[in-house]
Amino acid sequence: MTILCVDDHPVLLKGLIRDIRSILPHAQVYGFERAAETLAFAEKQGCDVLFCEIELYHSGGIRLAEQIRQRFPQANIIFVTVCSEKEHAREVLRLRPSGYLTKPVTREQVAEELCNLRYPVASEA
Repeated sequence: MTILCVDDHPVLLKGLIRDIRSILPHAQVYGFERAAETLAFAEKQGCDVLFCEIELYHSGGIRLAEQIRQRFPQANIIFVTVCSEKEHAREVLRLRPSGYLTKPVTREQVAEELCNLRYPVASEA
C-alpha cells in the first residue's frame, strides 16, 4: 500500500507519518510539503491513499486531490485540515473523499480512517 501525505506544516506532517507507520508498519508512507512534488512522486510510484491538507500554499490541496483522482480513480483521499467543513464543503464533496479530519488529529482518528477506506486496498504482508 502506497500512502502519500502532504502538508505544508513540517511538524504536523512528521506526526501524521509517524502515526500511519505505527498503524500500518508494512505500508510505504511518504511525506511532502508541496503539491507538485507529491504529484510527481505519485505519477512514478502510484497512490493508494492520499492524506492531504486543503490549504496548501502555491497549489491548493483540493487541486492536488483532483489531479490524483484523475490519475488514480481508486485512490482514497483523506483531507486532514485546519479548515472547517463549511469552508470547502462543496469542493470536497465533489471529490467523494474517503475521509475528512480536522487538525489536530489523533492516532485513533487516523486508524479509523484507514480502517474505513472508500476503496479497499489489498494489504501487503
